[in-house]
Amino acid sequence: MPHRTPPLILIAADDQAVCEALQFALRLEGLSVRTHRDADGLLADAGLPDAACIILDDRKPHLDGFDLIARLRARAPPVPVILLTGHATKRVRSRAANAGVQIVLEKPLLDNVLVSSIRTLLGNDWGMPH
Repeated sequence: MPHRTPPLILIAADDQAVCEALQFALRLEGLSVRTHRDADGLLADAGLPDAACIILDDRKPHLDGFDLIARLRARAPPVPVILLTGHATKRVRSRAANAGVQIVLEKPLLDNVLVSSIRTLLGNDWGMPH
């Protein structure tokens, strides 16, 4: 059976503890994960064109999460985005849908909702454990 390279997940969240916790949980699932604490770091990541998924906080210092999504969408190829928010209001969900965000998750993340969402986006053929 050929060896598969784990999908690359990029995370942009200003809270270092959140970055580390998400990175730990997703690596346990067999994913390759890189974290960034600001938008510039994410946009400069050499792996951005190859990322399987990007996880964003809706509010980032110096750049609103939706502005970052617009900047990401201006690049090719488009990468699926999961937006994390503390307030998943109808307005936020509508704005996210209009920006092309595939999934909006409300913090705190409960159970295995993030991993389940990534599986939904990427499919189980990535070799992720069930």
